[in-house]
Amino acid sequence: MAAGDDTPRPISLFYSYSHRDEDLRQKLQEHLAVLRWDERIAEWHDRNIDAGDDWAKAIDDNLKSADIVLLLVSASFLASPYCWGKEMSTALERNARGEATVIPVILKPCQWRQTRLKDLQAAPTDGRAATLWPNLDEAFDDVAAKIVHVVDELRRKRDAARPHPAPLPQAGEGGTRGSGRVRAFKDLEVFRDIDAPWCPEMVVIPSGTFLMGSPPDEEGRYDNEGPQHRVTIGSRFALGKYAVRFSEYDHFCEVTKREKPEDQDWGRGQRPVINVSWLDAVAYCEWLTKETGQPYRLPSEGEWEYGARAGTTTPFSFGGTISPKQANYDGNYTYGGGSKGEYRQRTVPVGTLPANPWGLHEMHGNVWEWVEDVWHDSYAGAPADGSAWTDGEGKDSSRLRVDRGGSWHLIPRYLRSAYRGGGVPDGRGVSLGFRLARTLD
Repeated sequence: MAAGDDTPRPISLFYSYSHRDEDLRQKLQEHLAVLRWDERIAEWHDRNIDAGDDWAKAIDDNLKSADIVLLLVSASFLASPYCWGKEMSTALERNARGEATVIPVILKPCQWRQTRLKDLQAAPTDGRAATLWPNLDEAFDDVAAKIVHVVDELRRKRDAARPHPAPLPQAGEGGTRGSGRVRAFKDLEVFRDIDAPWCPEMVVIPSGTFLMGSPPDEEGRYDNEGPQHRVTIGSRFALGKYAVRFSEYDHFCEVTKREKPEDQDWGRGQRPVINVSWLDAVAYCEWLTKETGQPYRLPSEGEWEYGARAGTTTPFSFGGTISPKQANYDGNYTYGGGSKGEYRQRTVPVGTLPANPWGLHEMHGNVWEWVEDVWHDSYAGAPADGSAWTDGEGKDSSRLRVDRGGSWHLIPRYLRSAYRGGGVPDGRGVSLGFRLARTLD
């Protein structure tokens, strides 16, 4: 680094592994490639040693200077005198002194919980060996997400210790302050308040007016979807580009010491979080608000439908019909002359399916999404400004709360933009998730 250059130094990462697991080390490195290209990390392992170099000294020097030590754990690793007796011991000593962060990555089933590693937070999630996952890429994506979080946290601490210029003024209307700069939002812009993988991507939704609910002649309509009424969203706001992911929610659980929801053995990582109640979703919003300093919340029912329609008036944002190539539902059933297709029988990772015209993915199907409103049997007397209809009920109320969008196991009728579901606020289920909203203007 040139003198006077304030570019952050990459986080140094050391791989401790058995050569019998070299293929898995290489696979993990593929999943960390984006950190390498962004120069957020500088990786080292013993294959970097040049011919003629002092092998033991090279390992010792890099092990003792690494910011992060990845212990790639398997029976072969535990059986290796060098991995066990030298590298792991040195790494754990540095971890205890606060000199390095040690992450055990469980590659294969082994007795790692009988060692000192049991006291550390292992990856993948719950210490389940990567090779036991149905999909190895999903396992390493889960590992990578945890490593990314540690890398970004170390960079944040390092940045906080550096001298900084005087802070910029607060943002005005429609702006945000992050990464040391003030900027104004553009309609449909995608942004993150904090450059970290646990901070969700948001889409700026323009203000406007739309017809909420369904017309009397819409196929599959229910009476509670009426009367159809005009709603004006007077100020821009943001909606999550995706439903909240397991990787994002798991981070929240780890930080707040909450029990993580079950994933039904479908995988975590990029899949939408499930088995979360309305109360769980509200707690996440409150935590994220404190972490970012920005006003996160659940969307109102009006905001949700406005975002789902994305300027359309048809039953779905894709038109009058829908297919399993556009949404995740029971493809044995059709709507409006549409075609049958695959029934996946589980959630799909967010972003798998096409976005609607405003860049929002999986608004139809995949998981139900909790919104702020309490349940009403019709729209008679509903707010005309898109605000949440709560009757003054707080989060301690037992009133039913609305959920929207349908889910992976339902027929397409229930995925329409106007369809309304509901549930008790403490209820959880294999099809229940949520999407964030954030106040802007």
